Amino acid sequence: MKRTTTRRQREMQHFMADNRRLFPFAILFLAGVGVGVAVYLTAKHSLPSDLLTLTPVGAGAAGWMHTLGEACFSTVVLLGVLYLLGLWACGVPFILLVPLFHGVGLGLTEAYYYGTGPHGVLTVAVLVMPVGLLSAAVLAAACAESLRLSAGLSRQLLPGGAEGGLWNGFRLYSLRFLLFLAAAMGVAFLEVLLRQAVL
Repeated sequence: MKRTTTRRQREMQHFMADNRRLFPFAILFLAGVGVGVAVYLTAKHSLPSDLLTLTPVGAGAAGWMHTLGEACFSTVVLLGVLYLLGLWACGVPFILLVPLFHGVGLGLTEAYYYGTGPHGVLTVAVLVMPVGLLSAAVLAAACAESLRLSAGLSRQLLPGGAEGGLWNGFRLYSLRFLLFLAAAMGVAFLEVLLRQAVL
């Protein structure tokens, strides 16, 4: 029993060490969800409901593609913003706002659907939360990568900073963002399937 506990503790320590760069973004995301819920509770009568609701999947291939574009739009835009912020030496404070912003949007949507009754709670449990958490994971990884390059550029500009080209780092940075984009499209595809099942 003691040996099993020690092994689990070691595994937890390895997990924490391997993912330490992602935890601040996860905390900011959760804080954003809390802010979104609070904003909805205080101003729900003045918020337009069409900004908080998810539209059902339209008929045919055109409706499916439209819903897919709608599902991935916000995540793809935030990935584009993060990509550009990573190329800016002063981008770090703005990078930290991205998971907070994403969390606010998710919190607003969750609070709206919770207020609509049992079907809304089911929608949150089956559709909104899983997709929101997957999108948050993609954005947290992108935030960590963007922060890494932005901090590296800052170090290059400081007196006594390390000299050398950043071309290889930039190529790896771009490749990783292409992978993040592919992951975001996969999450959007899953969202469309869930919308068909739930909405």
